[in-house]
Amino acid sequence: MPALVIIDLTVHDLPAMDRYEGPAIALMAKFGGKPIAKELKPKIYEGVWSPTRLVVLEFPSRAAVDQFYAAEEYQPLKTLRQAAATSNGLLVVGD
Repeated sequence: MPALVIIDLTVHDLPAMDRYEGPAIALMAKFGGKPIAKELKPKIYEGVWSPTRLVVLEFPSRAAVDQFYAAEEYQPLKTLRQAAATSNGLLVVGD
């Protein structure tokens, strides 16, 4: 079943985030992942959630997400992202 990763980002260092994005997308492709949505001004229909940048990634499975996130080559990219932005993320498995 496909797995979606939903990430709410507040970017503090846009040039660093730009350096993260290309290599991260290339690496996630090795695990079957791809970005399917990136919204700089998401529209909130209900509630008090106020993300400033919302990203949705699709992977073929929960295991693929776990493998990507734990990959040795992702660790320096994760450090770069964490320095460039504050984020909240969650994983949901589709039908």
